[in-house]
Amino acid sequence: MKTVQIEFSKYESVNFLWPELIKDYGFDKARKIISQAIDLQKMNGTKNSTMPIIFSGTGGLALVPIKMLEKENFKISYKDKQVLIFNIKRKSFQILNEAN
Repeated sequence: MKTVQIEFSKYESVNFLWPELIKDYGFDKARKIISQAIDLQKMNGTKNSTMPIIFSGTGGLALVPIKMLEKENFKISYKDKQVLIFNIKRKSFQILNEAN
């Protein structure tokens, strides 16, 4: 497994990446991407240790250690079904809480 370090302090926390994901992929496909990210966490993640990440430009998925986010001084109260949407080009990210 390849490990990539992301310096989140260089990125801005925003609230527009989820609507952009819906615009780019359509609501059903965007929900499916979120669902796949949560499934990835269930199958390969570690509870309270990793969070699924979606790369909004490609729809790609990965897991990010929560400690990486905490190290960057972000206050995260991690919950199940939480997903990080990340846009490298726009230097932004959004933490999304999936509704049941």
